[in-house]
Amino acid sequence: MRPRFLVHLTLLAAFSALAIPAQLAAQNNQDHNNDKKQPRYKLVDIGTLGGANSGNNGESIIANHAGTVTGFAETSTPDPNPAFCFNPDCLVSHAFQWREGVLTDLGSLPGGGSSFTVSINSQEQVVGFSQNGLLDPLTGIPEFVATVWQDGGVIDLGTFGGAFGLATMNNNRQQVVGCTSSDIPDPFAPTGVFYGIGTGPQQLRAFRWQGKQLQDLGTLGGPDACGVWINDRGQIAGASFTNSIVNPATGLPTLDPFLWENERMLDLGTLGGTVGFAELMNNRGQVIGISSLAEEPGACITAAVFGTPGCHAFLWDRGILTDLGTLGGNFSIPNWINEAGEIVGVASNQNEQTVFGFVWKKGVMTNLGTLPGDCGSQAFGLNSGGQVVGQSISCDGSTNRAVLWEKEGPALDLNTLVNPGSGLLLTDPKIVNDAGEIVLEGLLSNGDAHSVVLIPCKEGEEGCEDAAEGTSSRAQRNAAPITKSPTTWTHLPPPAAAWRAQMARRYHIPSAAIGPTN
Repeated sequence: MRPRFLVHLTLLAAFSALAIPAQLAAQNNQDHNNDKKQPRYKLVDIGTLGGANSGNNGESIIANHAGTVTGFAETSTPDPNPAFCFNPDCLVSHAFQWREGVLTDLGSLPGGGSSFTVSINSQEQVVGFSQNGLLDPLTGIPEFVATVWQDGGVIDLGTFGGAFGLATMNNNRQQVVGCTSSDIPDPFAPTGVFYGIGTGPQQLRAFRWQGKQLQDLGTLGGPDACGVWINDRGQIAGASFTNSIVNPATGLPTLDPFLWENERMLDLGTLGGTVGFAELMNNRGQVIGISSLAEEPGACITAAVFGTPGCHAFLWDRGILTDLGTLGGNFSIPNWINEAGEIVGVASNQNEQTVFGFVWKKGVMTNLGTLPGDCGSQAFGLNSGGQVVGQSISCDGSTNRAVLWEKEGPALDLNTLVNPGSGLLLTDPKIVNDAGEIVLEGLLSNGDAHSVVLIPCKEGEEGCEDAAEGTSSRAQRNAAPITKSPTTWTHLPPPAAAWRAQMARRYHIPSAAIGPTN
């Protein structure tokens, strides 16, 4: 769930041979730079809370500067609502916090089953959502509500009269944003439109929570809105319907990104289409997101939100909306922005043959390339030092490998930068913080996924010997003591030449939280 719970389902065509030249260029760059000393990492497998899987949200602050990580993991408890399981194993999943080798089960709201985290701040306040043990009388779906974990307790943030809600982000001032349902009927029930959240037939409203008070942020003129990101200045980014007039291209009202500050919601506009979402924002107030174009006004609105022709990444900065463009194709997606205004993401090349990770800075989008032999890539995280983490995708789409790009250098396979022996294939980076610590997910041979932390090695540190030295040291696996009960999350997707299908799995969308896919 980014903070956005986007669902990306439609299959991308298998990578064609025409994608190979870019891949070969990346290989040549890597060969040219293979004499440079490569970084090494100590691998810590966070493990689970008793089940088979664990994971983390994508593209949000899941690791703070102190190295504390938040995520979710399966317990060994069967889900009490098997018709609405949160994961394929149909086990209860719990929010967790990991710090310095200790894994803590954060639990759920009283009476609730599963819980899910999205973000953590410097005070180790964690936000997300939790089931509360109730069923929505209108839909029969288990209710889940916006939740905060802090000071050893769990807090239900409440709703505006409805049955669903989630917290999407918090800042270092203990302010929390998200969206929650009201008790007002909505003809445009936002199932899947607002970040994939299926909330039933009521209006969805953006909120800010501070001082234990829930504030409705209003809308841009339509019935629904959702807050997605809040920075340390208290500025909030999100998306809202601008009216109640249905557009033929989408069957829904116009949806625009917004910036909320000084008790006012500002419409950021679109790139010419009728659909726009804000995704992230830095502390300078620069907002990134996606927007449809005039020639494809309905792009970005379907369940396959990302990867639709005419859906482009944008940057909003001090009143100016900039189309970041593509790598020759028809779509682009921003995944992270740092305080310098540098952006990373993924974009298609000419004729939509494949997708590549990019870094955008000073008006220029640069293709980051792939690992040798691969035909696609995507970039997910970026820190202030210019380190980028992402995936390199095999030409048949069957294998993803976690990679690191340093200062736009060649892709480095993170699997080769740790000691062997963990039994994990590192596949899905989520974030790299300014200390260079990387949170990602890895796959066991049976397909189970585990949350993993990579910690930069210090000279001579145990567990950091170079693999070429023939060390027998093994990566730390399940080393964290459990302070409460057990948990896990979803499997990553089966092999497929389908970047969009991979994205659907990446954000671990619980079935109870997803609206119709078409």
